Amino acid sequence: MPWLALPYADRDRKASLSKKFKVSGIPTLVILDPSGNVITKDGRTQIDGDPEGANFPWVPPEVKDVLGTEFMSKEGKTVTLAELEGHHIAVYFSAHWCPPCKTFTPNLGKVYSKLKEKGVKFEIIFASSDKNEAEFNEYYKEMPWLALPYVDRERKLKLSQKFGVTGIPCLVVLGLILRS
Repeated sequence: MPWLALPYADRDRKASLSKKFKVSGIPTLVILDPSGNVITKDGRTQIDGDPEGANFPWVPPEVKDVLGTEFMSKEGKTVTLAELEGHHIAVYFSAHWCPPCKTFTPNLGKVYSKLKEKGVKFEIIFASSDKNEAEFNEYYKEMPWLALPYVDRERKLKLSQKFGVTGIPCLVVLGLILRS
């Protein structure tokens, strides 16, 4: 290997580093800045997605950079992030083929409707893990909130990576959207 490595016999230090960075599987690549601060604990995914190193040192994007500025309403209209100013936002990762999602989605819908009835400025954005657009369309019929357009798979992937989504259903509450 063309980089520095711990000697294999130094198991105590390896264990200490694994604990510090919460390593649970291998291979794991944790990227640090010159001060020793974590840039990303997901260096492997970053390198796999950027084999030329164009985005080195793979600093994770800010939420605002991966959330995007346009979403799709139930009616197929575009809703902008600016229109959601003053709203609490959540991103809902789900799919029609997921049994726990099929149980959770109606419950989430009830809470969403109750909050809307109370006048709470709250919006959910559906980020689909469905296998194709037909499945997405069928499942989205059951939801009263906004969605990422299904064709925007890159944005869905970046949001999943940003929030460390490893299973569904997963609801990530971002909080209040303020004027930028």
